[in-house]
Amino acid sequence: MSIDARHGAVPPAGRRAVTSRVDDGDTLRIEWPAPDDAKIVLRHVETGEEHVGTDLSALPAGVWTAYCGGEPLATDDPGFSLDGLHSYAETRRRREVRAFRTPAGILGVRVREVEPYVEVVRVTSDDGVVQVEGVIAYGEPIRGAARLVAVARRGPDPVSGPADFQGRWFEGAVEIAPLAETQVRRRVFWDLYAEIAGARLPLATRLDDITDKKTKVRFPAQRVGQVRVRPYYTETDSLAVALTVEEGDGQ
Repeated sequence: MSIDARHGAVPPAGRRAVTSRVDDGDTLRIEWPAPDDAKIVLRHVETGEEHVGTDLSALPAGVWTAYCGGEPLATDDPGFSLDGLHSYAETRRRREVRAFRTPAGILGVRVREVEPYVEVVRVTSDDGVVQVEGVIAYGEPIRGAARLVAVARRGPDPVSGPADFQGRWFEGAVEIAPLAETQVRRRVFWDLYAEIAGARLPLATRLDDITDKKTKVRFPAQRVGQVRVRPYYTETDSLAVALTVEEGDGQ
């Protein structure tokens, strides 16, 4: 059931926010033609729990709908700014708070727990390597030599290649031949991580507004003999590599 179905019809035109964003301090900032003392109430769509005010720093995880004067609060703001989300992710945090607009135009807030990872901004699959560039999200800046590690979900030992952290920026590459050489089944999946000082950060792309990346985003395939090697996104938008033994001539 949608948020809008749970909470009734589209709100009246008088209760409409021009912009509605969550700032780096987890405060809901609303620009609208309404009195400064207008009270915002957030209601959890599952439990019905209510939270009064725009300080969201202690808001429990889940999806919330915004109300003002007892009516759902409409917004003209889709709540998406890639630059804003990257700026928000530059702060070390364990919970992410995002404002969004529902299909019926109502202001919603989504809260979820997060762990540091590398937000992938570029993937190059060519010349026998998979190269990744990205930035640290929700963690502290790091400087120093690192490794890009491919970890098979079943079977072979991890394979790694050179990488480097420069503050928030990460670059790394792994050769595909060592992955293909361990192929003993028709298909093997490898998850990718940035590793430094024994700690691994997942590689993923989660700050954009592209849904279902697994079926929408396609990276070029490479081949090592009859093994096709293709990076792809998992259902959780993590970056992985699929190796598949092709039959016949591999065409």
